[in-house]
Amino acid sequence: MGRLLDKIIFLISIPFWIGLLGAYTARYINPNLFIIPSLLGLAYPYLLVANILLLLYWIARLKKMVIVSLIVLCSGIPFFTSYYGTNSSDTEEHSYDISVLSYNVRFFDKYKWSQDKRTYNKLIDYLNQFKGDLICLQEFPITNQDANTQHIIKQLSTYPFHCHYRDMAIFSRLPILHSGQIPADNTKNCVPALFCNIQKGKDTLRIYNVHLESYKLGQEERKFVKNITSSNTEKLSDGIKNILSHIIKANKFRAKQAILIQKHIQQSPYKIILCGDFNDTPLSYIYKTINTGLTDSFLQKGKGLGNTYIGEFPSFRIDYILHSSDFITLSYTRQSVNLSDHYPISCKLKIRP
Repeated sequence: MGRLLDKIIFLISIPFWIGLLGAYTARYINPNLFIIPSLLGLAYPYLLVANILLLLYWIARLKKMVIVSLIVLCSGIPFFTSYYGTNSSDTEEHSYDISVLSYNVRFFDKYKWSQDKRTYNKLIDYLNQFKGDLICLQEFPITNQDANTQHIIKQLSTYPFHCHYRDMAIFSRLPILHSGQIPADNTKNCVPALFCNIQKGKDTLRIYNVHLESYKLGQEERKFVKNITSSNTEKLSDGIKNILSHIIKANKFRAKQAILIQKHIQQSPYKIILCGDFNDTPLSYIYKTINTGLTDSFLQKGKGLGNTYIGEFPSFRIDYILHSSDFITLSYTRQSVNLSDHYPISCKLKIRP
């Protein structure tokens, strides 16, 4: 019986080994050229857990497959640290030069997702009480002429400067010298990215706020994800196909957006801080493309599980604060604030001498 079980587990292990190794390649392959690695990269947390369980099985059985499992798992240690921060909490926050918060505010609960009438006021209070210099908001109310949007801007009274484009806004306690948007390319690819130059002492800093293409899951898709254990095989197949279609389309589009953002970053003459909701994980081509030449503040000072999304896929870190090598990360915090379907993240930076 034991031998039969070993054979079955071995056959189960093979696709999980291959899947995890495939996930490791997701950063390096443009999903517009080959989509499979990006899908495996998205499934990385689950593939990782499955491989750990398989390793424990082979250890318990004292089989040579332990070596294979260890090789597969150990080769992905650098990727693991992009999900789980292993840094100490020691910091010198008193000496920071600039403090930044990034937050997808889900349109300030305009559509009453939270089912709590106080959420709007709680969000305004939370943002006004932030003691830093900048807040980068995604899913900010879109229309400038909207009375509700203007009301929000007035209520964020502790920030005398702001700029706003599409569903992105930057509020600042430091003077904004100039603001703009990354233009679409000649194929009309929309790039949801806002930037501004701010004055910090004698320095000019460039701040980017980005919100990349989402999966655009409707109520039907979200309901399916919550009930994915349904025993109805026909509906399960249709549901998976539908969600995969959304994921593939969004992954390909985000890759194009990421390339355009990286090109714009390369042309910047200033020190850079980039915040935003990438709608993608650290094990993705999108993340690697935008992060090229930049530093992920979570990797420098993050501690513990780094997930920033609270929705259907709670294991995902999709919100980031990146910066150029002109800065040193002093601290990184994922705030445990449940006022949106994302957690706010913040970091304190020091300008290198």
